[in-house]
Order: sequence, then structure tokens, then C-alpha cells
Amino acid sequence: MYLGSVILFVKDMKSVIAFYRDVVELTPDEDQPFSEHRFFRFDTGECKLCLHSASKPNEGRQKLVFHVESVNAVHQELKSKGLRLRPLENEDGLACFDIRDPEKNRIQFWGKY
Repeated sequence: MYLGSVILFVKDMKSVIAFYRDVVELTPDEDQPFSEHRFFRFDTGECKLCLHSASKPNEGRQKLVFHVESVNAVHQELKSKGLRLRPLENEDGLACFDIRDPEKNRIQFWGKY
């Protein structure tokens, strides 16, 4: 058994898809089983990130954690796209920081500084 996907229930599919595709730079999965207005899947390795249309969003009751090679590089990339981020703290070579998507879902980037 393995975890195959995480589903976020979102109200505004268009803006949330754009956020994860254009800001976080996730790659849309080649296999999209349903209409983009109803369900959308990103290829994030073995565990896919899926967005599911809903009348009420999750409203930030969970956190997605992306493990990255360089937290500092991701931090700088997101700042260059206009996100306002707190300064990073290097704790023994490790770091993390959080952002929120357009529907207030929490996202953390964690790994080596």
C-alpha cells in the first residue's frame, strides 16, 4: 500500500490551478481523468496533488509539505514572482518556510538551506 494522491477541495479551480502551475511550478499530470473545471491532477512524483471542485474550499485546514533540494533557491524564486516572504533561518543546514495558495491552503517548502 502507498499514498497515491492528496486532494484539495477548492472553490476557484482556475486561480488555484494557475497558482500551483505558474507560481509553485508543478507540472500538470499527462493523464487528466475529468474536466479541468471539476478535477485537476499535478505530477508530483509517486503521490499526486489533485484539485477537486467544491462549493466550499478546505480553507487551510491542512498543510502540503514539499521536500526540495534547496529551500533558499525556492525562496528566492518565489520572491522574484512577487510573493512577500519572511527571511529564511538556516538551522544547522536545514530550513523551511510556508506560503498560502489563493484559497488559504498552507504549503511548506522544507529541506537543506
